[in-house]
Amino acid sequence: MIERDGLGAAARGLRQYLLAVAAELDAPAWFCEVDAPATAYLALEQRLARFPDHETALLWDERDGWAAAVESATGEDVVVLAYLGEDVLPAPKTVVAFVRGLYGDSYPGQPEPPDFRRPGAPDGFDDRLAAYARDTVCLPEGQA
Repeated sequence: MIERDGLGAAARGLRQYLLAVAAELDAPAWFCEVDAPATAYLALEQRLARFPDHETALLWDERDGWAAAVESATGEDVVVLAYLGEDVLPAPKTVVAFVRGLYGDSYPGQPEPPDFRRPGAPDGFDDRLAAYARDTVCLPEGQA
């Protein structure tokens, strides 16, 4: 298992990638953990019609990529509804299409985790993250 420097290129790249996705979705808030295994949570403002009493979010991790989830009835846990399932780091526009499908009449993605990779494996993943460190994305004031 590798350790990821929280200030290094891979960590900065992950933050930039998440900023790019959040900006495309006009997401109100996001959070990430850059250490291996890296994870992220991105809040979505709109609720799903089939779960009107539950907050909706996107989850991301370096094993399975993006997943759509709703908060449980207690609000303490999240329940995954579907995994995007195309790539662990799909283009932000692909994530947007997945979210649009969730709010539409389709059931996008797949029900089972795709298990793309093992966190911390020396497989070039951190290099893919580092490539996003060169991109600069800024959210409107008040979003983080």
